[in-house]
Amino acid sequence: MRITAFISFFFFCAVLSAQQDPAAMKVLSDFSMKAKEAPSVSIVFRLATYDARENSTDTIKGSVIISGDMYKLILPTNTVWSDGKTSWSYLDDVDEVTINNYNPDDQSFTSRPSLLYSLYKEGYKVRLIDETSKYWLIDLYPEELSNNMVRIRLKIGKNDHSLKSAEYKTKDGILVTLYVDKYDLTTRHNKDFFVFDLSEHKGVEVVDMR
Repeated sequence: MRITAFISFFFFCAVLSAQQDPAAMKVLSDFSMKAKEAPSVSIVFRLATYDARENSTDTIKGSVIISGDMYKLILPTNTVWSDGKTSWSYLDDVDEVTINNYNPDDQSFTSRPSLLYSLYKEGYKVRLIDETSKYWLIDLYPEELSNNMVRIRLKIGKNDHSLKSAEYKTKDGILVTLYVDKYDLTTRHNKDFFVFDLSEHKGVEVVDMR
């Protein structure tokens, strides 16, 4: 499914030298710093995927809570927990949880949502393309020309450096837009929040891949 593939790929970061617009880098640095200094980042979102070839749009809703490399990601078909060492992916419809070790080389959003705040540092040309009284609009272009991705576009709120939306555009006519309905930096969670609790899922099938 294109949406699932996008979630796994959206925040992929190639290791290359970046050409950076100082104004855009300042905004992104402040955006990143505010998130990293917060006890956690909570995002409620809608993810819309438009396929120009098929003239079709699919939309899902979800949420994610991020605290460093710990997170809890809730999607319509599954929920993922990670404490920075172990990850648990739970499929509600089949009552199954898959357990994996944390892989620091995995650069996907489902494995490291915190990449949202460091993505701009390497592998992209960064440009501030618009500024209003309410937001900045910043484009990130991959330096690797063979990349199927054309650009990532971030809209960041001016009053609080919150993420308003993120767009991902590909060469084959796919436009995926993450619309942020709620962005909160105030919630504090203990470490147990980011661990799958077997006691709350009696009879769950466990697939341990460690």
